[in-house]
Amino acid sequence: MAEKETGSNAAVAAVKDEKKAVPNREIPGNMPYTSSVGVFKRAIQKIPVSERPPKFNRDFLNTVFEITGGSSIPVIPILKRVGFLTSDGTPTNYYSEFQTDGGRASAALHALKTGFSEIFKRNQYAHKADRDKIIDAIVSITGLNRADKVVGYIYGTFSAFQEYAQGADENKAAAVNAPANSDSMSSTPDRISAPQLSLNGISYQINLVLPATTNIEIYNTIFRSIRENLIK
Repeated sequence: MAEKETGSNAAVAAVKDEKKAVPNREIPGNMPYTSSVGVFKRAIQKIPVSERPPKFNRDFLNTVFEITGGSSIPVIPILKRVGFLTSDGTPTNYYSEFQTDGGRASAALHALKTGFSEIFKRNQYAHKADRDKIIDAIVSITGLNRADKVVGYIYGTFSAFQEYAQGADENKAAAVNAPANSDSMSSTPDRISAPQLSLNGISYQINLVLPATTNIEIYNTIFRSIRENLIK
């Protein structure tokens, strides 16, 4: 009898573990979402009242924000998706702006436009739109049934930032500059000039057109190659 109970308990535990391991479904529109919207909103609320860490990692989330357990897992990936963190967890300028009273609305608007760009393609003032209009946009983008739970999860994640972005100045939001190590790079390539070089008495200058990318390692590789091969 004891063996049966042990086997039953193990089976239940395995089912629970399997449920925890199920990733988010792949949904058209590639919009970030979490089923634990309340937990995510609590994490957002903690940003303005907490110190900015060198790296926003699980230890910081669990210890400083006091957000733990399985429901905390989507927090960091979503913050990366909306441009608040770089790929290695470094807070960006938008994270810093969100900590301030004057910059919070603009930073929240940037987060919405970055993470939910498909919605803003349909309505450039989506941050001011009511629930029904946002839900309609989500249904149109994803092709999901309006009653699908994922539609509610996406809206809930969107609304976590929307409540801060209501009074945002669109011009100010556009003027906020991302830091050099941010994953939120401009789609327009940057043009820079390398130092003037000299070879056999002939001087020349190299102009670089940097690719538009969210991967900072690409820029690091370019400049490392210049230093090692051209600037001697």
